[in-house]
Order: sequence, then structure tokens, then C-alpha cells
Amino acid sequence: MKFLALVVVMLPTLFEIRADEPSSLSPRMNLRDFAEFHLYVDENEDGVLSETEDKRSPEAKRRLESFKKGVRVMKSRKPSDPKSWFFQSAVHGVTDEAIILAADRDPEVLSVQRAVFWNRCPHDGAPSADFLVWHRAYLYYFERILRDAAEDPTLSLPYWDYTGGDIAFPRPFAVPEIADGDVIPQNPLYSSIRDRAFMVGRTTLSDMVTTLALERLLSEKQFFGPTEDTGLAGGVYDSNPGTMGLIERRPHNDLHVAIGGVIGDDLSGLMAEVQTAAFDPIFWVHHANIDRIFAKWDRLPDRSWGYFPNASWFVDRPWYFYDVDGSVQNNPRSYYLAGKNLDVSFDDVDSTAQALTDSLPFELDDTSSFLATLPRNFEIDPITGKTTAKILPMCDCCRKKTVEAVLSADSSLEFTLNVVGSVEASQKLMSATPRVERPQREPQTMLEVSFLPPDTVPNVGFEVLLEMTGNDDDKPKTVSVGNLSMFGARHHASHNSSKSPSVTQRFNITEVLGQIKLKPSDFKVIVKPYSLFDDAVKSTARRSGNVSVTNIEIKIE
Repeated sequence: MKFLALVVVMLPTLFEIRADEPSSLSPRMNLRDFAEFHLYVDENEDGVLSETEDKRSPEAKRRLESFKKGVRVMKSRKPSDPKSWFFQSAVHGVTDEAIILAADRDPEVLSVQRAVFWNRCPHDGAPSADFLVWHRAYLYYFERILRDAAEDPTLSLPYWDYTGGDIAFPRPFAVPEIADGDVIPQNPLYSSIRDRAFMVGRTTLSDMVTTLALERLLSEKQFFGPTEDTGLAGGVYDSNPGTMGLIERRPHNDLHVAIGGVIGDDLSGLMAEVQTAAFDPIFWVHHANIDRIFAKWDRLPDRSWGYFPNASWFVDRPWYFYDVDGSVQNNPRSYYLAGKNLDVSFDDVDSTAQALTDSLPFELDDTSSFLATLPRNFEIDPITGKTTAKILPMCDCCRKKTVEAVLSADSSLEFTLNVVGSVEASQKLMSATPRVERPQREPQTMLEVSFLPPDTVPNVGFEVLLEMTGNDDDKPKTVSVGNLSMFGARHHASHNSSKSPSVTQRFNITEVLGQIKLKPSDFKVIVKPYSLFDDAVKSTARRSGNVSVTNIEIKIE
């Protein structure tokens, strides 16, 4: 292996604002106001929507057409193009089969650095606190590419406000728009691979996964929890894909399953699986709402960082994204965590209000940390420390490799690293004193539920409850500790490091057990199904896959 000179650069200031002038962008709008489809109804009930029945404003029509144009243009680009629909969807997740099919029509797909850019969502074995930060960054760069494709400098992604009352499937994504004499849908926001009963309006979302979920999230005061399944975002204590923070577990995961549903007897919809979810256009308005909930939570009083990690977590740069100008962005987590760094706003969030993320737990502004990684074939700007648009060519052996090198007993190998920052700055960073108090993490009691994921996701949720007696009145007390998440469960099982076909999901029950005196005979675990949809709607049957529980344990850690 040829030895190359090290590249040593200094990091730029972490909180660099992209624009000096006021933004011309529109805020991310409620999809209802963005598209105004509630003003486009069949008033005379003749089964035909006429122009006279279209009461939408010219602005709403323009916004929706601009959104559609952006999606349509991105879908028309070849899969290897970083600004294409395929490439951007694959950043979240993509199957090997989809890659093979894409390569048949675009051989350059085989040159994509898949290990760097694709299948990067943190549902698949990363600390749960990465969920909010990574998806915020992902949404941000996608939105910039969409805006450019639409040739509309004012375009921002709308959000689907299912947590605020819009519990029906949004019509702009449900109407195929098939021209007379044709069979191909013209609406680029439409997909047939969804739960049809939900999409055509025979059912709506239940309170459990919408308004009640939001109420629970906004009542949570801590960003980082003492374990991976607590706090708004979760924690950084393990990389078990079965551990998820509150917002990822619900409403996020439940919405994925509700939209994906069960298609036929043996097929899940796109949104129900990690590796296909972002190919459905509704993914983006769903995640715009998740980012909005984060932004609203961020500005509520009495928020705290909770059990935050060390400074190194905030300045780590684990992700690479293509920006609209073709450059590769590799910013620290802290850059995306602080919403003030991104030119993004929401129509119902006061962007001038003080936010928790305006002040991170450590002084990081002038920190140049020492980071060293194997070359990613990117050229680094020696002035800014950022990767540039130029990607160095890969040889065939590197393109196909699954490991960096194989060590043998016959020869030595030299590895070249890209080095950023300085050792002195890194040492200073590691000894940095937090500027806010961090709670002492006490021993935590965890309930673990292991199960075999079904072949297709069930279109119900499963609540995990503890039934306990032991207080003086001996009356049973039932407490919900969370819900089993089916989104990505089958994918997690197939990538389980223990090679077990089961998935283990964990629930922190420390606080619950501290409220009651227990004996072993006083304790039961109940797994109870709940509907993702409005139970008042009886026109569609709820179906469940076979979820086989294999083990239940309680551990102290």
C-alpha cells in the first residue's frame, strides 16, 4: 500500500452561519396550509373535482406544484447522481436488490462509496441520541437539493401535523392523478405501496400515536436520558438498535408502520421498513414534523440537557452528506444540534425565543479537535478543513472492498490517515468542564423484551405495561413503560451481532419500581395491542403479524 503524506488542517468555527443576509426562504409550513387541499372538495358529490370546486389560493397551487416539480426532477436523474431521488433515499436506507436494479440502468452506481453515503440512518446500530441529530442534517441537505431541483428559491418542505389534529392521510400524497386513457400516476408524491385503507380515507390515526404522543414528549424535560430509551432523544450508552429515545419510539416509529401497513398478505409498504422508507415521498413531510416537534420542545421553559455525554461526542464528525453545490459536508454533531446554524424555520415556532440548543453543555466554538480517519477519497481544503467537491478516484479493489486490509504473517502494511486539528486542542477538549450541571447517573433497572419479528409489520402497536401489587392497599397498579417498535425490527434481527433471529428492546423501569414495594409474586409484564388507527372507524379490519415473545428479563446496570 502506497504511503501518502498526512493532511493536517484546523477545523473552522463550529457555529458558522451560512447566510449573512436575511433569508428569502419560506418557513416550513403546515401541509394543510401549504397545499390547502381542504379547499378542493367535491361539493356536488358527482365524483368529479371540477375547476369551480377548487377554492385553493394561487399561492397554495404554486407551492404544491413547486414541491412536485422538485420531486419529479430528482426522480428523473440517474441513481448515481447525488442529487437524484434514488441517491438521496438510499442515504437513509436501500436494499441490495434495489442497488442491483439501479446499476442495470446506471453502471456508475457501482462507483458510489456506499459505506460512506448509503444506509446511514442511525436506526441500525448507533446510540439512540443520534436519531434526532442525523435526521435533522439529512432533512436539511435534502431540502436544499429539492429546492434547487424545483428552481424555487423560496421552497421549504411542509410538515404533516398529525400530532396537531391532521390525523387523516394527506390528500396531496394520496391522489394518483391518472390522465384519461393512461394507467400511470402523474403525481410524483403518490405511491401505491402504502396501507390503502388509510390512504383512501377509510380510517384515521388514533390519539395514542398523535396527540397523546405529543403530550408525553412535551412533558419530558431532559434531552439526554440516563439510558438509551429515556429522554426526548435517548442516550449514548450503547449501539443496540433495540434502544430508542422517546420521540423515535413514538410517534416516529408508529407513523412509519401505520403508513406502510400491510400490503396484501406478504408485503409491507415502503414506509414500514428502514431500507425502503425514504423512497416514499411522504417520508419527508413526516420527518419535517419530527424536526418541528424537536424545535418546539427546544424552546419550552425548564428544558435541560440531562445526562449529556462528554465533549468529544459533540465535536465528532461521523456523517458525510452531499450538499446542493456538490460538496461533501462533514460537520460535527454540534453543528446540526444547534438549530441556529441552519437556515430553517417553522410557521408555528418562534425562532427568536431562547432555545436549549443555543448554548451547548461545553464551550466548543474555538475548539480544534484532533481527528484521524482512513482516507475517504475526499480532497480536504487546507484552509477550512472541509471536504471539497472533488472526490479522488477509487481503484477497483477499493471500490469492492468490505475491509480496509488483510494482515498476514509475511508482510507489514502502512495505513495513511487524514488528520484534522491538533493533539493539544484534543487534550483540552477531553478535560473540558461542562458549563451546566450533569446529573449523577445512578444504577438503572431495565426491562428487556425479546421477540421474533414478523415477516410483515403488524398494523397495530404493542404497549408494554407492568402490573404491580405490594402497597398497603394491595390494589394492582398498571403502568405503561413504553411500546414495542416494529419499524426496522426485521432489519435489526438480520443484522444482529449475536446472530440471533430475535430482537431485544429495552425499557427503563427504575422510577416505576421506586414507587412501590414489591415481592416477586407481585409483578407481571403485560404486552397489550393498541390501534394505530381510530377505533371508531370499523370499515377496515386491523391485522397483526405473529410477534413471538422469546424472553423477558429484568437487569440492573
